[in-house]
Amino acid sequence: MPKAKPTQVIVHRIELQETERDMLETIVVGKTVKNVVVPVAITAGVVSASYIGYKYAKATVDWGTDVIDEVKNSYGAMATEHFIKYGGTVTAPIRVGQMIFKLFTTSPK
Repeated sequence: MPKAKPTQVIVHRIELQETERDMLETIVVGKTVKNVVVPVAITAGVVSASYIGYKYAKATVDWGTDVIDEVKNSYGAMATEHFIKYGGTVTAPIRVGQMIFKLFTTSPK
């Protein structure tokens, strides 16, 4: 026999007191931190292991070029060129970094 359609709707409501809300909030924050910190730590570990392996290969068999030194040299050249061309110091990259940091750390209004 087919089941009859429902004639009424029953709503069940669960209410939490302040202590239960605090406990639930603690659990949610813990899960959120775990979900953010674990991937960041794994990524940092992989990057640092890759860099250590690269430096080891560079030192033992003179393999590849040193990327970090190239970045420092190119940034230094850019800073020198900016100083000669415009005078003063190189503050634009710092300001852009501060703006990006502020964008990601402030809440929308």
